[in-house]
Amino acid sequence: MWLFFGRKKKKEAPIIYTVETCQDCGEKNRRIFESNDYIYKKTTTTCKKCTGIVMISAVYGEYPPEKQKTVIAV
Repeated sequence: MWLFFGRKKKKEAPIIYTVETCQDCGEKNRRIFESNDYIYKKTTTTCKKCTGIVMISAVYGEYPPEKQKTVIAV
């Protein structure tokens, strides 16, 4: 029998994000992951700041924040 202490299974799936970085000015933009996103992919979008070439620099996931229980003091 295996015991795992301190590990809870997450009921919700993580939200996957893509980080796009401009090659000219370094401006970063985070958006929701789309299929066919991969690191070092040059995207068809241009930088909003300098109209430079934008490349995907990271793909990562975040779990939504846990809902806190409300305590009513009497």
